Amino acid sequence: MTDPVAFGGDAADSFDVVVPSLPGFGFSQKPTQTGWTVSRIASAWAELMKRLGYTRWAAQGGDWGAVVTTALGAMQPEGLLGVHLNTQYAFPAQIPDTLSPEQR
Repeated sequence: MTDPVAFGGDAADSFDVVVPSLPGFGFSQKPTQTGWTVSRIASAWAELMKRLGYTRWAAQGGDWGAVVTTALGAMQPEGLLGVHLNTQYAFPAQIPDTLSPEQR
């Protein structure tokens, strides 16, 4: 990822991976304040990428990370190119009363 040339690739294909922890999980400490909602975490992650100096970035999430990543996609913060989810939490704005055979 950081040195594709070492594996026969092009240096222009290198990229970084930033792996933030959900507040209170993984490598983070228990939050000192309440109110760490999904949208607040998404905002914090967007701010993290900005402070780290990334002007273009993508987000990936699974499980609770997918919920936060879905919120990031909805927020469309500057620099976010797209999201990838391996657990989808996307629902139609309105579920129809009846479904066609194809939809079923």
